[in-house]
Amino acid sequence: MNEMMTGLFVKMRDKQASRVSLEELTVLVRQGSFGKDDQVWNEELSDWVRAEDTPELRDFFYRKEGRGELPKAKIYAIASGKGGVGKTVLTSSLGIALASMGEKVMLVDADFGGANLHTCLGMLEPRFTLFDYFTLQKESLSDIALPTPVPNLHLISGACGSLGMANPTHLQKQLFIQDLKKLHADKVLLDLGAGSSLDIVDLFLLADEKILVAAPHPTSLYEAFGFLKVCLLRELNAALKSFPAAMELFIKEKINRPEKMQCTMAELVGKMSRLDRHAAHEFEKILHAFRPRMILNMVQKKDDVKEGMALQLAVAELLSIELDYLGYVSFDPIVTQAVKETKPVLLFAPESKAAQDLAALVRVKLQGRKGIKEFFEKKKWQKQIRHYSKEYPRLEVLQDVPICSVNCFYWDNCEYQEGGHPCRVRHLSPI
Repeated sequence: MNEMMTGLFVKMRDKQASRVSLEELTVLVRQGSFGKDDQVWNEELSDWVRAEDTPELRDFFYRKEGRGELPKAKIYAIASGKGGVGKTVLTSSLGIALASMGEKVMLVDADFGGANLHTCLGMLEPRFTLFDYFTLQKESLSDIALPTPVPNLHLISGACGSLGMANPTHLQKQLFIQDLKKLHADKVLLDLGAGSSLDIVDLFLLADEKILVAAPHPTSLYEAFGFLKVCLLRELNAALKSFPAAMELFIKEKINRPEKMQCTMAELVGKMSRLDRHAAHEFEKILHAFRPRMILNMVQKKDDVKEGMALQLAVAELLSIELDYLGYVSFDPIVTQAVKETKPVLLFAPESKAAQDLAALVRVKLQGRKGIKEFFEKKKWQKQIRHYSKEYPRLEVLQDVPICSVNCFYWDNCEYQEGGHPCRVRHLSPI
C-alpha cells in the first residue's frame, strides 16, 4: 500500500476523517485513539475498510502488540479428481465458517481455467482478479485481495474468460506460489480446478492441509483415487530423481500407467530396498509424510458413507498412505437454490442439513473444538451466522436476462456495452 509512505486517510470512531502519517498513527495507537476496528480509506476499492483488514496495518498492529512478525498463513488446498462434486460451493462456505470463528481467511480461486468462486459469494464483477496479477498490473496477491460482506474474509478472484489465464507460465506459477506464502491471513483456502493437471497437483502438494472432495459415485471415487496416485507419484519422482535405481524400477513396474496397479507401494518399497536402501528410506519418508484428507459431499443415504471408507481403505492398501476421512456433507436441494441465488449455502440456509453438516465438520474436525465450552461457543456462533445471513447482500439475479452482445439492436446507443455479461438494461427483451 503506497499510502504508507505519505500517510493514511483514516476515520476514527465518530471523528472526522483526516490524513495521518505513520508516526502520528503510532502515537494514536499507543493512546488508544486508533484501533483495529477504525477505518482506513482504500484508494483502489474506493471504500472504507477496517484497519485490521489492511494487510500492512495488520502487521503493524501485530508488532505494536509485542508479538513480533505475523505468523505465516496456513494454506489449505481443496481439490477434486472430478468436476461436479460441489468443491467450490463447499470451499466458499468453509471460508465463511472459519472467518466467523475469528480466523483471518483468504479465499483464493486457483481454478485458472474456470474461475467461479466469486459467483458463489455473490461478487459477480470483482474489481481485481488474477488477470491483473499475472499481467503485472498489480505487484502482489495482496493488492488484488477484495473484502467480502463477511468480516475477516477476503477473496482473490480468478480470471474467468481471459485468454491465456488457463495456462500460466512456469515463472508465473513460481511467483504465485511465493506470494501465496506471504499473504496476511491465518488461513488461505485454495479452490483448485478439477482434474490432475500438474498445475493443480503442484498447488495441492505445496499446501499445509490437503483436502480432497469426492461424491459417493463410482466415477468420482475412481478419479479421487487417481488424483491421489498422481500426487504421490509427483512427490516420489521429485524426491528420488537422484537415485537411478529407483527411476529404473518405476519404469520397469510401469507405476505411472493408468490401468490397474501391478504392485502396491508397499511391494515397491520392498523391491527398492533390495536395490538401494537409501532410496527405499526416502520412499518410506514420502509415504509417511503424505497425509491428505477427504470430505465426502452430496451424501444421500447411510450406505453412501461407506463409499468414503472404501476409498480410505483402498488408498491405504494400494498406495500405503493414510487418508484422513474428515466426514461428509449431506445432499440437500437447498444448495442448488443457494447457487442460483449466488449466496453461500451456509448463509442462504444456516439451518439446512448441508449447512449443519459443514459447520460440524469445520468446528470439530478442522478446528478441533469439543466439550462443554464448545457447546456454548457453538450457540454464539450460530447466532452470528444468522446475523451474517440477514445482513448478506441479496442480488436480484434475473435468470431470463439476455447476455450483452454486439448483435443487440441497442448496442450503438447503450451506455454499458459489456459484452458477455448479463444485460443491465433489464426492461429490454432479448434480441
